[in-house]
Amino acid sequence: MEDLTSGQHPTADISDFTVVEEQSTGRIVSSLCTIPQTWRYEEIELPVGRPELVGTLAEYRQKGLVRAQMEAIHAKGAARGELMQGITGIPWYYRQFGYEMALDLGGGRSYIWERPGNLVHLADEEEMYTWRIARESDIPLLSQLYAQHCAPNLFSSTRTEAIWRHDLGGHQAESVQARHFWVIVHKTLGDVGYVQFAIWEPSIVIHEVAVVAGHSLRAVALYLTRMFKGLAKMRVEKEKKKPVTNLFFRMADNHPLVAALGRQLEQYQRPYAWYIRFPDVPAFLRHIQPVLEARLAASVMAGHTGKLRLNLYRGGTLQLGFEQGILTKIDTYVKQEVADGDAHFPDLLLNQLLCGRRTLPELTAIHADCYGTAEAEILLGILFPKRPSLVLGVG
Repeated sequence: MEDLTSGQHPTADISDFTVVEEQSTGRIVSSLCTIPQTWRYEEIELPVGRPELVGTLAEYRQKGLVRAQMEAIHAKGAARGELMQGITGIPWYYRQFGYEMALDLGGGRSYIWERPGNLVHLADEEEMYTWRIARESDIPLLSQLYAQHCAPNLFSSTRTEAIWRHDLGGHQAESVQARHFWVIVHKTLGDVGYVQFAIWEPSIVIHEVAVVAGHSLRAVALYLTRMFKGLAKMRVEKEKKKPVTNLFFRMADNHPLVAALGRQLEQYQRPYAWYIRFPDVPAFLRHIQPVLEARLAASVMAGHTGKLRLNLYRGGTLQLGFEQGILTKIDTYVKQEVADGDAHFPDLLLNQLLCGRRTLPELTAIHADCYGTAEAEILLGILFPKRPSLVLGVG
C-alpha cells in the first residue's frame, strides 16, 4: 500500500482509494483502490483500471460494502475513459461485479537443475557472460527489449519512463510488486539482454527475458540457468534461506525462450486468469477497429459485406455491420425470439472471445448455449483469434 500512497507512484495516489468508515469509532472497516494504467491490444493502447487491495473486516463482510466501492471506482474509471478493468483475485468472487476470468495470468514452464542433461557446463569452459543490476540509464535498452519480450502477445502492459523508474527502484523491498531487473553482459560484446525475476520459494520466477537482435537467446538462457543455480546455492549456504529447487519461466509457449530451451523445460503449467470487465463493449470494439479490419483483410473473408448479430441473452444484443471489409456499424438489434442471433454468448463468455482466451468452438464444447452459425464461427475466429497475453500490471 505504501507504494501507492507515497506520492511517488507513477499513476496512482491516495485519491484512488475508497474507504468505509465506522461512524461510531472512525475506524476503517473496508477499503479498496484502483490503479490506472495503459495496456496494449497488439499496437493499440488502451486505458485500463486495476482494482486491487480489496479488504473488509470479518464482522462487516457480506453487507454490500465492496459492491458499493466497486461501483464508485467503476464510475471513476468511466470518467477517465477506461475501456477495461482487470483484477487478479480469488476464484468466482469478482464475477458478481461484472467481471469474467478471461485473460491469461501466469502459466509457464519449469527448468529443474537436477534433471539429467540440464546444467551441462564444462569446468574448463570460460564463462562469457555476467550480470549487473539495471539502472535508470538502461531504460532505453530495457524499453527496446521489453517491447521484443511482449511482441508475441495479444494484450500486454505498457511502461512509460516513469513506470520504468518506479519498477527499477520505487517499490518497497517487501512489496509483492518488487522485482529484480538485471542486464546481461557479454564479455566482449557488452550489454546483450535483460532478465526480470523474483524469488518465490521454492522457485526463482522469471517474468521477462529478451536479447538484442542477432544474439543467441539460447546462449543467454543457458547462462541464466547456471547463474541462478549459483544464486540458489549461495542463498542456502551463506544466507541460510530455504532451498530454491528450480527456475520457473512465467511465459506462454509462444515466447522465444520456450523454443530456446526446448525439451529441457518441463510440461507447461496452465495459467490462472485475470478477471476482465468491459464497461462498454461497442466502445472497445471501435477502439480496436483498425486491428479487426486488418485481420479481416488478410483472411479468407477479405472484402466481406454483411452483418454479425451477437445474442448476449440477458446482456442484450450486439450487431457488427461490414461493407467491403470495413466495419461500418456497431450497434444493437431487436430480438424476435430468445435464440435470435448469429452467435450466442451467455453471461460474460463474450469476454473470453474478446481476450483471445477461448474460441467459439471451445466455448461451445463446454457451454451448450454458447454457439453460432458456421459463418459466424469463421468470422469470429478471424476477428478474435485465440492468442496468449502477457500483462504485467502496474501495481
